[in-house]
Amino acid sequence: MIDISKYKSDDDLAFCTWLAEHVGVGAVPGSTFFRENVNHLIRLHFAKKEDTLYEALNRLSEINKKWQSTSF
Repeated sequence: MIDISKYKSDDDLAFCTWLAEHVGVGAVPGSTFFRENVNHLIRLHFAKKEDTLYEALNRLSEINKKWQSTSF
C-alpha cells in the first residue's frame, strides 16, 4: 500500500483513474480493502515481468510533474 496523502487527493478511486490515464500505471484504490473510510492509500501489484516493472518505474518517475500540470 502506498500513501497518496502528499497529492492532496481525498478520492483514491479518482487518483487511480488519473494514474492509469496520465501515467500509464494501474493501481487499486486502498478503500476497497477497508470497512473504514480510508481514501489515502493505493495498492500496486508487482507480480510482473522484470521489464514491465522497470517500465512502470520509468513512468512513475514523472508522476510529480504530471500531477502538478493536471487540474484534479
